[in-house]
Amino acid sequence: MAENLKFTHGAQGQAENLSEVGRAYSEKLQTLARGLISGLYMLIRSVKMYDPENSVFEKPLLQLQDIINQIISKEGRLELVGVKESFYLNNMLVKVDLNSIDNQRYLLAEMRSKDVGGISLTKIITAQELKNFIWIFSKEQLASAEEDGLADRKLLNMKVAKFSRLREKLSREADEKQDEKVDRKKYAMTVYARAVFFLTRYLESVQAGKPLNTSRALRLVQDFVDISFEQRTHFLGMTTMKREMDYLVYHQVNVCLMSIVFGQELGLTKPQLRDLGYIALFHDAGMATIPEELATKKGALSAEEKAIIQKAPLISIRNILMEKGFSRSTLLRVVTTFEHKADYGTAVRDARGDIQMIIPKTNLGAYAKIIAICAAYDALTSKRPYRDAYGPEVALMLMWTEMRNKFDPDLLQVFMRVMAIQPVKVLSRRQQTMTLGGL
Repeated sequence: MAENLKFTHGAQGQAENLSEVGRAYSEKLQTLARGLISGLYMLIRSVKMYDPENSVFEKPLLQLQDIINQIISKEGRLELVGVKESFYLNNMLVKVDLNSIDNQRYLLAEMRSKDVGGISLTKIITAQELKNFIWIFSKEQLASAEEDGLADRKLLNMKVAKFSRLREKLSREADEKQDEKVDRKKYAMTVYARAVFFLTRYLESVQAGKPLNTSRALRLVQDFVDISFEQRTHFLGMTTMKREMDYLVYHQVNVCLMSIVFGQELGLTKPQLRDLGYIALFHDAGMATIPEELATKKGALSAEEKAIIQKAPLISIRNILMEKGFSRSTLLRVVTTFEHKADYGTAVRDARGDIQMIIPKTNLGAYAKIIAICAAYDALTSKRPYRDAYGPEVALMLMWTEMRNKFDPDLLQVFMRVMAIQPVKVLSRRQQTMTLGGL
């Protein structure tokens, strides 16, 4: 059972190999794309000075022919489109260096002056057909080309995309995408509100000693997973919505959202993200049974008070076990709910009390390590009765320094990247030596 709750080395190795292959393919395609743009630029610039039948074009035409046919061989098609100040090859943004930007702008301007928005092919091209395409830009040519080229120099395999039509299409699609984006944001907010409503009712049932069946929340979690792939930035933005009086409700919904986005970055599948989000949504439900005055108490807790709070995870587990049926999924929920409270390792400190190294304690499950990071971050960035909310940068600095032994350091670095925050660079020396005001 234990190995199924972790990222196995074998799976990681396969994923890394696949990732390497994918990167190598993308880099090769980028190289070919840059060669395509460079070749077109050289030919179109030269055709302003020389007749296309001049022998100066023979070698460049053959080189461009080879690049185009390599792309078609790899991709099965070639579609080059100019959008604003960039080119896209088969929907991939072509990345050019700073020295080539002016050349790219020149090429785009020349193409648009002839109402050429792009080209497309599905079959290999000959040097002669490429020459027919270059004729469109010759200094003697005044008329613009049609989809199949000039009237006396037809294109057989290459199709010309008219810039005027492409511009209309892009404008129409931009309007449609904007409308859809607004609709998806509204839907994301609706799902978030539903989750808050459900959690409120669920925690009330926990307080009453008759917890609701959590399976009703699976649809909400699945919606979160689907939305996270479309609206990631807005999705993370929703986690800033917090009400101090309903801390536990918002905390669990926010941890669910962050865990899904974090898991997505780590390469989890949609079913795995649903399981992760489902567990995260109820990870701290047992805290609903803790008296309000104890949960919000300022200052140090007594041994007796600590014992009461330490029972909260056991109550969460008890509620899971009270649900009908017992499956592998149930066991995963139980183990993760318990493990996410455990520290990742033991801190080895120097004479000044600074953490020098971390000795891992045990092999915690991947879901538990993800939830632990997300829960701590949300807790630190939330206002509590005994302290103000920490800013994102300060929260991550505390997690990387004072609380470092609580988290898997590799996963914490990924989490920082997900949140697009690099705290070490922006904090003063005084801020970097802050101590915790409590969670």
